[in-house]
Amino acid sequence: MIQALKNNWRLVVFLAAAFIFLVLAWAWRGVLLPFVIGLILAYLMLPGVNWLEKKLPPKNKCQKARRIAAILIVFVITIGIVGGILSYVIITVIQTFIDLFSRAPEYISTIMDQIQQWADSFQQQLPPGLQTQVEQMIANLGLQMESVLENLARGGFSFISGTVGALLGFAALPLFLFYIIKDYSQIKRNIYSFIPEWTIEHTRNITSILDKVLGGYIKATLVLGGIVAVMSFIGLSILRVPYAPALAFFAGITEMIPTIGPWIGGGLAFLVTLSTAPEKAILVVVLFIGVQLVENNLLVPRIQGGYMRIHPAAVLMLLVLGAHIAGIWGIIISIPIAATVARIVQYIRDRRAVHQKEELPQETGVVEPENKPA
Repeated sequence: MIQALKNNWRLVVFLAAAFIFLVLAWAWRGVLLPFVIGLILAYLMLPGVNWLEKKLPPKNKCQKARRIAAILIVFVITIGIVGGILSYVIITVIQTFIDLFSRAPEYISTIMDQIQQWADSFQQQLPPGLQTQVEQMIANLGLQMESVLENLARGGFSFISGTVGALLGFAALPLFLFYIIKDYSQIKRNIYSFIPEWTIEHTRNITSILDKVLGGYIKATLVLGGIVAVMSFIGLSILRVPYAPALAFFAGITEMIPTIGPWIGGGLAFLVTLSTAPEKAILVVVLFIGVQLVENNLLVPRIQGGYMRIHPAAVLMLLVLGAHIAGIWGIIISIPIAATVARIVQYIRDRRAVHQKEELPQETGVVEPENKPA
C-alpha cells in the first residue's frame, strides 16, 4: 500500500486538492448555487451552440460573430421553452400545490376514514387487544402524515439561500452563462495552463470520467423526468384526476431520486386520488405501474444506459446517508457522486496496474544459470 502511494503520489495530491475544493464549495454552496446552475446550463447548451455555430454562414469567417449569434439563438429558444414551462408551472402547478397543502388536513381525514373502513373488516378477525392497538396505530399515522405535509409545505424549498450573495448570483446568472459558453475553449486552455504540468493528464482523465458519468446521468435524468411527467399528466388527465398537473410535475421531479423516487411520486398521486376521487385510486395505481414498466423496460436501457453501476441495496443505503448529510440535495446527488467516485477509484487501480507492469521486467530480470564444469 505504501509503495503504491509512493508510485502515485502525484495522483494522491491531485485527489486531495480536489477533495478540499469540493469541501469548500459545499461550505459556500448558498452563494455558489447560481454559478453551479450556470455551469450545468452551459454544459447542456454547449453542444447546441457548437452545432449551430458550424451551420451559420459565412463558414470559416467571422468566427466570433457566428459564435455570438449561435449563443443568442440558443438563448432565445431556451428562454422561450423554459419560460413557457415555468409560466405553466407557476400558474398551474404551484397553485394546485398551494390548494393541496391548504386542504391537506381535510384530505388526510378522508384518507384515514377510507383506511379505517378497509381496516374494519380486518380488525374484526383480530383479538380485542390487537384491535385497540391497530386503532391507535391508525390514529398516530394520521397525525404523523399531517405533520410531514405541514413541514414539507413550510420548509420544502429552504435549501435555496436567501442571502444577498445568492440573489446577486442569480441576477448575474445570464451574463455568467453567456461568457462561459462564449469563451469555453479559451477558459479550458487557461485552466490547463494554470495547473501544474504533472496534473494535466489526471485532470483530463478525471474530467472525462465526470463528463461520462455525472454529465451523462444529468442528461439522462432530465430526459426521463420529462417523459415520466408528460406520460403521467396525459394519464391523469384522461382519468380526470384532480390536481393532475401538480401530481405529474411531482412525479417527474421524484424521477431524479433513484429506486425510491417513482414510489414517492406514485404514492402521493394515490393518496391525493384516494382523498378526492377514491373510485379512481386503483386506476391511478395501474397508471403509475404502467408508466414504470414502460420506463424501466424501454426508456432506461436506451436513455440512461450504464451510467449507474451500483447495487440496489447500496443505492438505498446511499440515499439514506445522503438525506442525513445534505437533505434533499443529498438525496439527489448521492448516487451520481458515488458512481463517479467508483469510476475514479477504478481509474486509480488501472493506473496502479500499469505501473506494476512497467516495473515488473526491471525488478524480475532473467538470471542466466551458471555454467557448471562437467
